[in-house]
Amino acid sequence: MIDNDTIVAQVTCPGKSAVGILRISGPQTKKIAIEILGTMPQARFATYSKFLDQNNQILDKGICIWFPAPHSFTGEDVLELQGHGNPLIMDLLIKRIIAIKNTRIAEPGEFSKRAFFNGKIDLIQAESIDDLINSETELFARAALNSLEGSFSFSIQELINSIIEFRVNLESSIDFVEDEIDINIQTLVYDKFIQLNENFKQIQKNISEGSILREEKKIIIAGLPNAGKSSLLNALSSCDRAIVTNIPGTTRDLLYESVNIHGVLYKLIDTAGLRKTKNKIESIGIARTWDTIKKCDHVLFVVDKTKSIVQQKKICDDFIKNIPNTIKVTFVLNKNDLMQDEFGIKKRQGFFFISVSAYTGQGIDVLRNHIVKIEKNRSNKSIFIARRRHIHQIDLAYKEFLLARKNWLTFQNIECLAESLRLISKFLGEITGKFTSDDLLEHIFSSFCIGK
Repeated sequence: MIDNDTIVAQVTCPGKSAVGILRISGPQTKKIAIEILGTMPQARFATYSKFLDQNNQILDKGICIWFPAPHSFTGEDVLELQGHGNPLIMDLLIKRIIAIKNTRIAEPGEFSKRAFFNGKIDLIQAESIDDLINSETELFARAALNSLEGSFSFSIQELINSIIEFRVNLESSIDFVEDEIDINIQTLVYDKFIQLNENFKQIQKNISEGSILREEKKIIIAGLPNAGKSSLLNALSSCDRAIVTNIPGTTRDLLYESVNIHGVLYKLIDTAGLRKTKNKIESIGIARTWDTIKKCDHVLFVVDKTKSIVQQKKICDDFIKNIPNTIKVTFVLNKNDLMQDEFGIKKRQGFFFISVSAYTGQGIDVLRNHIVKIEKNRSNKSIFIARRRHIHQIDLAYKEFLLARKNWLTFQNIECLAESLRLISKFLGEITGKFTSDDLLEHIFSSFCIGK
């Protein structure tokens, strides 16, 4: 348990509503129940009760539910009071409760923090509560719920357990000098290296195929001046977000717009037209465009389809030469309404080419479907939330594993290998919360609602 204080907070949104709910958790909860209700309610049953003030006068009437420890969300004694959602009544009840000794208003995320410290949930599940509350799409909500149920936690914990077992086997032989390492230890190490490498690869594959990053996916809209980038942003976001003119260099800085495309949240970024220019301000915008392209998830490179086939090919080839081959690129052939050509999608030399008209809207739905195709093909049962800190910790752990394997092949030193395994366990443990600094915990839980 974090401390001896009992905490209380309203778990429903502030303001007038039909129902307002207060949650109380901590060692004083039983005393609070007796003082507020006049008696102890039956555990885990909804009981219609009077809510009393210090003079046993009725403040409100409603439903109370008593959850004795350890069978509660926080692992402590918990009482929920469901009364009328009048802010005045809620405030009077809270004042009545915090007047009881060692009782105070909860800090943001403190209920979830206590659940974490009392072993009811791990850190991934705690984060998924916040993700579920703040979900803006159905897909994101389902992914958060799967994480809350432990789908991601289970795979991480399996890997940690394998490493712990490896460490136990090694450290039982820690007194051996290097020239006394027998064939059994070497066989064990090599077999474990193969197993752990497969486990890391599987987790990385699961994250690649089944995870949804909590942050919005960044899609850059790039291209030469007057190709129709800003018009495409407006078409995809269904609003006149960007200024559109036929003057080259109209867009000089990055323009951001969050959009929900078929249940997936994206951040579209309109950029300055890529060209050589002597204009100092426009040059800064173009430099920012190239920097942003290198950090994005997907590039929509807009090409003016009224240009000749030879010109289009050169424009596309020149762009591909200047970006890493790890970045996904879709070529959007705009202004197709001015051509006697079909709308639709084609694949050439490993790249998708989609003919659209940002002016008339033709082909935009095909582009939207293309953008979310990978997301929508995922099974709702397999998706989960992966925060960037999770991915960072897995990368740190895998790099340490590769270094440990390399050092073992060179030196075959058990002490060094055992220390590397300890570091790997620490990196992975920071994902689930087994090894976590206080600063990280404060950062995570401070973003929660007061009542969670």
